[in-house]
Amino acid sequence: MHNLKKIVLLLFLVSTFLLSTSMAGRQSKFVNMLAEEVDAAFEEISVEGEAIHERLLRANTKDYGRYDPTPALVKPPFKLIPN
Repeated sequence: MHNLKKIVLLLFLVSTFLLSTSMAGRQSKFVNMLAEEVDAAFEEISVEGEAIHERLLRANTKDYGRYDPTPALVKPPFKLIPN
């Protein structure tokens, strides 16, 4: 009976090892479907992005005036307060 347990355990380990190595190089169907969905979504985004980019290129930037950033707040010089 004790030898039977060892043989069963050995067969289980060998079959697990063979199954894991046979599955290691193969892509699953789920990964392929997920990759196709991502590619389709990327194509939709790129089409929308091209339309938006085209509209931005046609915008007249002279309508907005010149770039003049607001002045930065500068800390005033330290002044001693007389007692």
